Amino acid sequence: MALKDVNVQSPGSDAAQAPRSPRLRRNNILLAGGVLLVVALVAVALWYFVVQVPHNEAAAAFSEAVEQYDAAVDDLNARTHELDSAIAELQAVIDSDAQPLDPTLLTNASAAIGEAQSSKADAPASPEHPESTQDIQNATDDMPALTADVERLGDYSAPIASLKESQAALEASIAQLAQVTNPDEAFVIGRIKGLPTIAGVQAVTEEHDPNGNLNKQGGYTAALYLASTLVDQASVLGNDIVDKGTDAGGAVEVYSTADDAGKRNAYLGAFDGSILASGSHAVVGTVVIRTSNKLTASQQTELETAIREALTRLN
Repeated sequence: MALKDVNVQSPGSDAAQAPRSPRLRRNNILLAGGVLLVVALVAVALWYFVVQVPHNEAAAAFSEAVEQYDAAVDDLNARTHELDSAIAELQAVIDSDAQPLDPTLLTNASAAIGEAQSSKADAPASPEHPESTQDIQNATDDMPALTADVERLGDYSAPIASLKESQAALEASIAQLAQVTNPDEAFVIGRIKGLPTIAGVQAVTEEHDPNGNLNKQGGYTAALYLASTLVDQASVLGNDIVDKGTDAGGAVEVYSTADDAGKRNAYLGAFDGSILASGSHAVVGTVVIRTSNKLTASQQTELETAIREALTRLN
């Protein structure tokens, strides 16, 4: 009997060529997926700790620095608001149209406001947030110096003091002018009676008025004659101080308007230097202050100054 050819296979050759089982393929896939997941997680962790955490820390530090900068700007704005308030208060006095006794104080007040306005400082807006971590860190490093610059701005102590001083002077001068604008007779007597060198004061009446101008249109609303200890009263003719007139020491004439007072002063000035001169004369408010021609020039000045100060004294 003839032998048939028999295919002889090496051991394990069927297993080598046999398809892999589904379980093995699944395990391999899971293994590969696990490896990829681990790699991804490691990459994410590296990115987070190497990139994101430093970026977040830099951003937080920058935000804190900006908060400090903004606080400095807020403080500056508060100081500027205080300056603006002082400016507004003085401007309100100027805008009231109330006139001061010393007109130059209005000019001074306007100048003080101009200087205060020019001293105002403006801080720049908060810096914008940079994008990159390095730019954020660089910007954060610059913030303390910027904050310190803002903190040094806005020292308005000097201009505010100047504004308040100017306002006080202007308001006082306004009050002084009001005080010598057609003051009543009792006020004038109370202020000048008892001044050094004043020996007596007498007011005119409609029945006893050497000029006959009391309460007439354009005339004085009150007139008081003064006797001075510097004048020899025996050398002055007259039964009383009014009769003796300004020769006894001087007079204070009160008018209802500054225009009327100015006209009276101009009229008296027409006789200056002549034999009809009755002494010195000056206007303060609506009041004409006169001093005796029998006084020396320095005595006239001293008496006029004393009367002016008495009438404008605020108390």
